[in-house]
Amino acid sequence: MQSTWLIAFLLLVSTIVVRPAEARSPDDAQKIDVPEVVRQAVINFNTRESLPRDYTYLENLVVDHPERKDVRNTDTFEVIEIKGHPFRRHVGHNGQKVAEEEDPEQDEGSRTKWLEVEHKILEEEIKPGQTKESLAASVQKIMDEAGLKDWRPQLFAPPPIPSMGVVTFGQTLYQFKLPLQDLGQKFHLKFKGEQILDGRNTYIVQADPRHTKDEADPAGNFKFKVWIDQQEMQIVKVEGKAVRSGPLANAEYAAFSSKVLSKNEIAERKKQLESSQLFYGDDTAITEEWTKVNDEAWLLRRRHVKGSHVFIVQGQRRYFRSNFSLPVEYDTLDTNYKKFHVGHRILPAQ
Repeated sequence: MQSTWLIAFLLLVSTIVVRPAEARSPDDAQKIDVPEVVRQAVINFNTRESLPRDYTYLENLVVDHPERKDVRNTDTFEVIEIKGHPFRRHVGHNGQKVAEEEDPEQDEGSRTKWLEVEHKILEEEIKPGQTKESLAASVQKIMDEAGLKDWRPQLFAPPPIPSMGVVTFGQTLYQFKLPLQDLGQKFHLKFKGEQILDGRNTYIVQADPRHTKDEADPAGNFKFKVWIDQQEMQIVKVEGKAVRSGPLANAEYAAFSSKVLSKNEIAERKKQLESSQLFYGDDTAITEEWTKVNDEAWLLRRRHVKGSHVFIVQGQRRYFRSNFSLPVEYDTLDTNYKKFHVGHRILPAQ
C-alpha cells in the first residue's frame, strides 16, 4: 500500500534516415523539419500510450521529503496492467519484505477494500492522544477485520498536534504526467542538436510553452527538452520544468478530529478540507526516460520528480493556513519487465 499523506496531506511510423556518425548542431536546424519530427514523435507516443501493456514489472520507488531529513522511504511494487488498468501490490519497504508471492491480478472489489482500509487508518492516525503503540494496535485490528492480516501497512508516527485534519487526493506529483501530447500544437519548437542515448541516435528539441492565461492547462505551465529517437521517431527522454504552478487535484477524502472543538466546529473544518485543492509548485522538475523492451515496446525506465505540493484550503485563515507547501522528491525505476499473455504464462524479458 502506498504511503499515507498526513497533516492535511501526507502522502508513456515514420523512419528518417540520418548520418549517425555526423552529428548536427543547432545551426543545422534548417536541414531538419523540426515540426514534422515532433509531429511524428507525438503520434507514436500517443499510440504507444494508448496500447495495453502486456508486461509485468517491478516499480522501485524512493520518496524523499527534503525538509525532513529523517523521512526517506524506499518501496517496491509489483505492477501488472489488465486491459489498460494498472494494479500495484506492495512487496517491499526499506529493504524489508512486505508480502509473499501471490497472484498479482486484483479485482475491483479488492481495490475497494484497500481504499476502505486506508480511510480507516487515516482516521485512526488523526485521533487525539494516539500513540505509536496504540496506532499500531488499531491498524492491525483494521487489517485483521479486512482479512489482510498477512499484510503490514507503512505507518507514520502521529504528529504532536492536538487537532488534526487529513485529506487525500486522487493525483499527486507521483502520478502526474507531462503534457507531451500537446508538443506540436502548444509549444514553440527549436532544434538543439543531437546526442547518442543507449547507443541510439537522437534529436534534441527545446519546447517552450506558448503564452496562455489558462493556468489549469499544464501545456502552458511547463517547458521541455525532448530527446527523439532518429530511427523510430519515438520520444525516449524528456526533461520538464514548471514555469508556474498549476492544479493537480481536488480533495478526494477528508477527515477531522479534535478533543476541544464541538461537533459543529469539527464538521466545519472537515467541510473546508473537502473543498481544498492540491497544486504543483513552480519549482517542479520532472525527468522521464523510456527504453525498448524485447525489441518491440517502448516502456518507461525511470522517472524523477523534484518539486513541491502546494495545499490550498478555502476557509477561515484563523483555523487553516491558506497556502501550505511541502517539498517532495520521487525517484522511480521500473525493472524486470516480463511479458504475459491471457493464459498468464510469464516469459523472461530479453
